[in-house]
Amino acid sequence: MTMPSRISKSRGVKAQPGRRASPARIIGAGEMADLTLAFDWAKTPVGPVEGWSDTLVTTVNLLLASRHPMFLWWGPELIQFYNDGYRPSIRADKHPSALGQRGTECWPEIWPIIGPQIDAVMTKGESTWNINQLVPINRNGKPEEVFWTYSYSPIRDKDGTVRGTLVVCSETTEQVLSERRLRALLAITAESAGQEKYSESHSESEGLLAFAQSIVRKIDADRADVPFAGLYLSGEGALRLAGCTTSGVPAEPECWPLREVLNSQKPLLIGNVQKRFGDLVVSPWPEPIQNAYVLPLGLPGSSVEAVLVFGVSPRLPFDHNYQTFFQLLGARIASLLESESQKLEIAEAARRFRRLAEANPFGMVIGDLNGKLQYVNPALLRTLGYSDADVAADKVRWDDLTPPEYAELDARAVRQLREAGRCEVYEKAYVAKDGRMVPILIGAAAIDCAGAEAEIAAFVTDLTPLKSAQEALRAANEELENKVVERTAALEAEIADRKRAEISLRELTGRLLLTQDEERRHMARELHDHAGQTLVALGMNFAALAEAAKGLDARILKLIVESEQMSLDLSKEIRTLSYLLHPPLLDEAGLKSALEWYAEGFSKRSGIVINLEVPQDLTRLPRTLEMVIFRVVQESLANIHRHANSPSAEIRLTRTDENIHVEIIDRGKGISPDRLRQMSAVRVGVGVRGMEERVRQFGGTLQVESSSAGTRVRVTIPVTSDYAAVALNGGS
Repeated sequence: MTMPSRISKSRGVKAQPGRRASPARIIGAGEMADLTLAFDWAKTPVGPVEGWSDTLVTTVNLLLASRHPMFLWWGPELIQFYNDGYRPSIRADKHPSALGQRGTECWPEIWPIIGPQIDAVMTKGESTWNINQLVPINRNGKPEEVFWTYSYSPIRDKDGTVRGTLVVCSETTEQVLSERRLRALLAITAESAGQEKYSESHSESEGLLAFAQSIVRKIDADRADVPFAGLYLSGEGALRLAGCTTSGVPAEPECWPLREVLNSQKPLLIGNVQKRFGDLVVSPWPEPIQNAYVLPLGLPGSSVEAVLVFGVSPRLPFDHNYQTFFQLLGARIASLLESESQKLEIAEAARRFRRLAEANPFGMVIGDLNGKLQYVNPALLRTLGYSDADVAADKVRWDDLTPPEYAELDARAVRQLREAGRCEVYEKAYVAKDGRMVPILIGAAAIDCAGAEAEIAAFVTDLTPLKSAQEALRAANEELENKVVERTAALEAEIADRKRAEISLRELTGRLLLTQDEERRHMARELHDHAGQTLVALGMNFAALAEAAKGLDARILKLIVESEQMSLDLSKEIRTLSYLLHPPLLDEAGLKSALEWYAEGFSKRSGIVINLEVPQDLTRLPRTLEMVIFRVVQESLANIHRHANSPSAEIRLTRTDENIHVEIIDRGKGISPDRLRQMSAVRVGVGVRGMEERVRQFGGTLQVESSSAGTRVRVTIPVTSDYAAVALNGGS
């Protein structure tokens, strides 16, 4: 008989032409019915179908017709039959080779478990019933954790002899794993974590680490699903192990791609655990762990980063359900960590608040608007003389502390707190325990409006030191004002004296300058009139002596001639000195001629080229004013010659209806700012200071500007004022 093509393709079963079982005996439809019909049973101890007993045929047909998973071991060799309902549980590792195979050959891995049960059925006829029994079988080439609910029942022949064992079973692996994993999830609670109370010496991060360790240790109870687990938290810029199970997880953060998983926020299956860490064997299974699952945890609202590393059971396929279980574990742990982190933050905030309140030098009060106080910090307790025990016994109340005269201010503050949640800062007083009146500055705000009555925080400043300081300041101010009045009067008198002295000094300076000019004029006349005439007479005498000495000793004649020349040179020098002391041209011809004469002579003596610009129509000025301008030019050129190292200089004189303007400019090395200040600070009438005093007598100004490119002296003198006449009684 030719077999159908779909049956001939069944793995492990070879069709035998002409050996197909009689359809009249094997009845059924489906894969296992076809495989049973096509199987060459003659090669097995049960023999060809035609020779089967009615009991075997009936049992096989019953098995093939049932949709419930059923399995049959027949005869002393326990030859195997099974139906389509059982087919999914056996997987490709044993299907279809298990059909017609001896039981001991098919199930060596579980025979120590099921062998005694089958023997009890076959030899004693005892039935067995097992619920959610772990019977690990080989699947996908390795032992797999599989749970069953099954019964073993004897199949008897007509005479009552047990011929076989019928197995009616259901695989309950998913159910058992779901219940087991649910228990593991439910075991991880905040209560199971210990809820340790951490002292103030522990930081928030240390408290979270201890909490994390207590959570992870609860996973130890489910090593079948989680052979090992490690929880890593970020802290101080790096990831560190926060907790692990007791099964020896590779703990160093560098062992796992933690940062990679955190950056991607995607879980990662590590498939080379045995190669990376060697044989990690965790009970209850003897096989080494092959895979690990790295799972990032989301902690919204927290700066902490967290990663879980789970070991994957070597006896379970890492399917969707397994992955979902790990993700639920991670979500549960993340939720607890987030909650605990918030609690620790709140506890730490409370500790910081208490430390801050206790260290605060100002008063701090928390209470309600009815007058009850829940907390008063030590600073205010010391100020008022109360204790914590008085506050706890309700012996300290806002309304009791306040004198009656401040009741209206308090009532206004309460209205503001009810309406706006805060009140304006105001001054009042509290009554201390010993009856003292303590002046205070108080402000308050609502900090908790969840209840029927808002909780209020008030900040109190003891004004006693301030009031004492204000009183001392008031007395000091009065004393200071009296001293200021006295000192002001003395200073005013001193200033008046100084002003008079300054005016007198300026008048004296002016007179000294005038006297100096007059003395120069007198000296110039004396030199010109007396010394000059004497030298002329002396020269004439030397000329006469030279004439008379002709024919005498040549040496005498030479001495007479040299003396005559020296007399002429001295006469010339005296004449020049006389002109420099007081040029006659200044009195006779005026300022323009005197400046032209002086510039020409200065240029010859110094080698400095002088460019003089004076208006041709310049009229005569008051004698004293012309003298001032001449002396300014004279002093400026002398400074240029002595200090500037300038090859040239310019003198510009201009006149307007109101002012005379004079500028003296050189191209020298300039004057440093420090030197300028020193020159101006000189208190005697020489140099720049002397020029300033001369110009000031006429109501004028003198400015000196200097840089590395040269120096510019600017003089401006009003010509319409009578400064000279007033200050110096100047002439025409």
